[in-house]
Amino acid sequence: MEETSKQPGKNPIEPVRMNPDSKFRFSCHEGLECFRECCGKITIFLTPYDVLRIKNRLGITSAEFLSLYTRIVDLKSTKLPFFLLNVTEDGKCPFVGEGGCNIYADRPLVCRYYPIGLGVLKSTEEESGDFYFRIKEPFCKGFEEDKEWTVRQWRESQEIDRYDFINKNWFEIVLNKKLLAGDMEPDEKSQRLYMLGSFDTDSFRNFVFESRFLDLYDVDEVTIEMIKEDEVELLKFAHKWLKGVLFGEYVYPRR
Repeated sequence: MEETSKQPGKNPIEPVRMNPDSKFRFSCHEGLECFRECCGKITIFLTPYDVLRIKNRLGITSAEFLSLYTRIVDLKSTKLPFFLLNVTEDGKCPFVGEGGCNIYADRPLVCRYYPIGLGVLKSTEEESGDFYFRIKEPFCKGFEEDKEWTVRQWRESQEIDRYDFINKNWFEIVLNKKLLAGDMEPDEKSQRLYMLGSFDTDSFRNFVFESRFLDLYDVDEVTIEMIKEDEVELLKFAHKWLKGVLFGEYVYPRR
């Protein structure tokens, strides 16, 4: 699911599998002639925590952000919809300016990973689990810099562990074996609930606290107070709830 740009010609993804201790040289700064070029002709898939961070940065609701800044795409492999960040008429990220990214502290996960991509092996293969790969665009001069990283160090420097932890249950939803194997096809209602619980945090809060939700689901008082006060906890709660709705893996069973 890692994709940040599509350039004509040579595939920028190097066919070398990397692990957390693999090393690479890279640095990005304003002094490079290619600065901001990777923010053009770009495709950015958004995760739920991306949406939460960016909509708060902009001071708007999740529904407003999704309406103004994104479009929906369906991935056949998961049978669930995803949100792509809209780009400008010339294909650039809407948040890039002369000085670089205008929302840098809250930039999406794929931007944090770049120039590394994350891959997931299917459990049916001899090996399974996550692996990494380098994305080397022909225009990028960052690889000519002296700064050396391991993949682990890069992840730490970009706060990727926090994003992955918060998105953990959502990743498990979209990579669920039942979906990938074609054993189930989410109906329209299931897809609407998936969109609500995955990305539209503000509307999901209303759904929980302004409907009969808490009468229908057995949620303990400690959790109720946490999701009332903490938006990140609300997002994590939504993903756990979705696993029950979609796959019957109930953390919060119906009463």
